[in-house]
Amino acid sequence: MKPRALTLLLLLSTLTASAQRPLIGIFESASSGKGDNQGQPGVRVLFYQSGQQWRSYNAACHDEACLKIITHLFPAVTTWTLVKDNKPIAKVTATIPAAFHVYSEIGVQAITNPGSVANLEPRPNPTQPSPPHTILATTLATLNDPDHWRPSAFFPLDLTHVQQAFRRLYPHPKNCAAIGQAPGYHPWTYTDADIKPDASYISDRNWRLFQVTLGGYLCDGPPDAAFLDQWFAISPTGEVTHIGRLMHFAGAADFAHEGHSELLFEIQGDNTGGYRLFYDNFAHQAHAAVTYH
Repeated sequence: MKPRALTLLLLLSTLTASAQRPLIGIFESASSGKGDNQGQPGVRVLFYQSGQQWRSYNAACHDEACLKIITHLFPAVTTWTLVKDNKPIAKVTATIPAAFHVYSEIGVQAITNPGSVANLEPRPNPTQPSPPHTILATTLATLNDPDHWRPSAFFPLDLTHVQQAFRRLYPHPKNCAAIGQAPGYHPWTYTDADIKPDASYISDRNWRLFQVTLGGYLCDGPPDAAFLDQWFAISPTGEVTHIGRLMHFAGAADFAHEGHSELLFEIQGDNTGGYRLFYDNFAHQAHAAVTYH
């Protein structure tokens, strides 16, 4: 068998296997337009289960010719259950287009009856050009969150441990000496009070999530990474792990009906964003990238 034919056979085998396993997607109210971000509602295909792991389709293009052929990497037609707050809110059929028009469309299936879901989430507008996506999509009939992830109050000891972890991660962030200066960075000394909590979540298994942001940025220009919002996971025994930055918590669910929850985050970025899935108590993760330009 020729190498090219063998590669195609392996790819088709992988796609067939993935189509038989649970899929994870996200509803995007205006994701499948022709580059104007005002298109029809769609479901972005994110992850498929492979054995005990979750994998993304790892599809990327660098030219327009690729956009016409990369559609074959994704399931052609999928029936999705849309879920918000663990409650099914719609069942839709979505299809991959004949060709993608822009890089940000890669992996988005267009919903065949867009009118039925037109008002499920806010659409982009001048004041909020990229509203967060929190409606999960699954090929299963239902979803639940057995770990019961929910917002919680800030635990002072958790905040102390996160501040210590933050300091190890960013001991000397770069800042300016006065407000509005052009970037003339110098190492900056900050206090624990400058590390401000933004959000906190807890599960029934006593895992916690903490989002913090370092205040006090003075420069007139893009901030140092330390000044972006940061997310930390805290184990039941108190170990703190940095899991990422510039993320929005999209939801938690048992996407494989195996008795434990996976956590989905939307990654926010100017040119490259995407989604990150954490599972097995944050021991593993999968990443689906989205390129906007």
